[in-house]
Amino acid sequence: EISTHYGEVYWTMQGDVPLPKDIVERFDGKTIAIVGYEMDQVMVRPVGQPGINPKLDVSIPFTWAYNHHYEAWLVSKFAKMTQVQAGPLDTRSHGAPVRWTALDTEEAAFLADSDIPTKQFFSEGNGGESRKSFHGYPKGFAQLLQSPTHFALTPMQIDTRNRDCGVTPADINNCTQFIPGPEPKQARYGRKPAKTNNSGLIECPCTSRFGGDPIFYPDEKTKIETHDYEIKFGGSCKRNQKVDNIAECLSAVQAAGFNATTFKNVTTSTPDLPVGCSVVLKGDVAMVTLNKITESKVECGKTGAAMTAQGTSRVGVTVKISLDEDKGSFKMSRKSKGLYCSLNHNDVLESFAMTTESDTDAQDSMQKCEKFCMESDECGACSVDCSLGSIERCQWVAIPDCGNFREWKGRIPGDISVKSPIGNATITMSGPSDVWFGAGFNATAMAYQPYTIIVNDKGVIEQKIGTCGTEADHCPGNQLASTITVLSHSVSGKVRTVTFTREMQGATPNHYTFNPKVQDTIHFITAVGRVQTFSYHRAHGPIVLSFAAESEPLCICDVGKMGHLCHSNATKCEAFDKPCAPPGVGSLQEQRNPTCNSLQYSGGLRCCTHKNILLDADQEVRPELLRYHLKFRFWFQEYTSAPANETKPKPSHRDLPRIYFQTESFAGEYDVPPAFRSKDRPIVGYPDWPLGKPTPGTTCTGNCPDGRDCECVHTITYKTTANNWRLIYAGGHCHAPSCISIELYRNDTGHEMELLCRQLPIYGKGNITHDKFDDAGYATLPPCLWGDDEGLEPSVFLPKGTPLVSIKKNRNTHTGHYGEMASWQMRGVNF
Repeated sequence: EISTHYGEVYWTMQGDVPLPKDIVERFDGKTIAIVGYEMDQVMVRPVGQPGINPKLDVSIPFTWAYNHHYEAWLVSKFAKMTQVQAGPLDTRSHGAPVRWTALDTEEAAFLADSDIPTKQFFSEGNGGESRKSFHGYPKGFAQLLQSPTHFALTPMQIDTRNRDCGVTPADINNCTQFIPGPEPKQARYGRKPAKTNNSGLIECPCTSRFGGDPIFYPDEKTKIETHDYEIKFGGSCKRNQKVDNIAECLSAVQAAGFNATTFKNVTTSTPDLPVGCSVVLKGDVAMVTLNKITESKVECGKTGAAMTAQGTSRVGVTVKISLDEDKGSFKMSRKSKGLYCSLNHNDVLESFAMTTESDTDAQDSMQKCEKFCMESDECGACSVDCSLGSIERCQWVAIPDCGNFREWKGRIPGDISVKSPIGNATITMSGPSDVWFGAGFNATAMAYQPYTIIVNDKGVIEQKIGTCGTEADHCPGNQLASTITVLSHSVSGKVRTVTFTREMQGATPNHYTFNPKVQDTIHFITAVGRVQTFSYHRAHGPIVLSFAAESEPLCICDVGKMGHLCHSNATKCEAFDKPCAPPGVGSLQEQRNPTCNSLQYSGGLRCCTHKNILLDADQEVRPELLRYHLKFRFWFQEYTSAPANETKPKPSHRDLPRIYFQTESFAGEYDVPPAFRSKDRPIVGYPDWPLGKPTPGTTCTGNCPDGRDCECVHTITYKTTANNWRLIYAGGHCHAPSCISIELYRNDTGHEMELLCRQLPIYGKGNITHDKFDDAGYATLPPCLWGDDEGLEPSVFLPKGTPLVSIKKNRNTHTGHYGEMASWQMRGVNF
């Protein structure tokens, strides 16, 4: 059951739901063919007892409870629902560190027919368009599943029922013309329409409870702005990155995690130090200098022998690291497939483009970049860059700094190859002697599964932390092969101290690699246990360490503003930088779409977490609960395998694997800003946008912005490639009330911008007495279907590398929409 207050978000896994006994028994050891499904949201009678009297179920409109999206599974006895690590940039989890999925059990490896799936995922045409949009397949196609046993569902629902209108089955005919309830100031960009069919809550506005922008909430500190600083080794800060006042310089150094107990500062003009803000460490004293001279030949300190960092956490764990490099000795360290450098367009030293779309050509380009990087003193990394107009034909760029690792679908292992110094790390750790203690490298939470050093009375172990789903589950993970040599292990009083060495280069991807040129500051999580055996911790606390060399000046560079979304009064803040696709591939970076970073972020999934209330803190949360259930009906047929005695054997149904990509390209959502700034308030997300100029991505006709004939459209595009696809079903996710269209084109030679699928929403009229699903202003999205059925076009095979272009349009003449989506949810075969 879903039970919510007005304005409340419900977004969580509902657990396993057993399938009817007769279905389980009928298909035990057999295959069911799912040929379509329907969904509804209903109040049941008696309350809380679904299935007792299904004829008495009362469908509730989306104006009561808005389905933002859902993810559903049918699972066999050979699979189980599991929470898995998602990573901070996994768009499938919408920013959460974990996500649910169905995984095979060990028994699945012994199935006689491994081609029949053990789990099926359903999420096509979901969201505000889900109830009336068609979910079905042409004859001969289905989602196949062997031995089905249970159903699982993760819905995202937003309660939008005005409580003055009632929330019981008896109130179903009250307020049939939508009457919005209270909305936070930031909803609809602060532009409240005189009449509407939709609640401003469906776009997930940030509020004074979390993430609200200072434009609307100047005093709540729910979005705070800081500067991000970088410690520079070699060269100097760029002109636009120089810190220009001593107070900021001192503050940046103190926050960086240097091993110093005393900080002294001075402002000077001298040719003996780098220009701008720098710090020199001597013992435990940090001398902070703002050098106002305009030119200096002195470079920032270069990585070399005896780079050190040290710090102590609030739980009494001390970590000291000394890096002893072989000066001038490096090797290229390839990262796993699916990463790229955030700075792959910055200060490119050389580029190596693929001439074809083959994996062999990709390897050749990557190796040429590595060779150049090894021979260049300036080069720090090689990164894949697919901004040439094709995801398959990319280039590798040699760059001074990688920046952050960002995730994407990947090209080859070695999408990133980092120039790593050769040398040893000497690590000293101390903590309580009567229990275990440890430190996880390059992490702020256990959910990031860090490389971890554990110390106890038996010695030192290296561990890859695991996760059972959330940080609170505290799964120990797996012990790694030891790569350390213990130099000393002693106890003095109640403090245990160990010193050990290991190579700077990690032995495997699970072992941390030290490279201060790429990562000069490391975040640690530390913990102490209750006993000597590694198990649930008693307390934990963070450390931030920055490497420095004795007596060498290190520059502090201002690399830009960083926004933090916070709960009230700047508590429990979070920051992010999404991997929005670059110009030439997608529109979001080029348009500076606010969804791409926490500085501009204004609304959407980050402000729509489970149990969040989408009201301002001073708005009443009414006590009346809306109680209802989501209801699914699956249409199925018997599956028969291909007869063995036929010349061209053909089964009764072909399975339809999912084909998915986002027009909002790796962001998971995007904002549709109003076409123009109003005279009385800036546009949240674009606070400096001028009057009278269309916002990025906007085109207009008529006398704009104030003419009655003014009409404006916001457009985003994305380029990708097919991979031996034959599309059978295609559905775009276009759930905003402003949706105009979403289109998919092929764009190869001879088929230039040839339309494959165009989806045009059909908006409800509100005639719910004739059609209970005819919610006024809510979209139905008829999917594109291909097949042999009467009235359908034949399917078209799209070979590997076929260029595709997706175009999404929304109306934004007078207002905008946060958290819009434009993904393609498709099904097809590869023959």
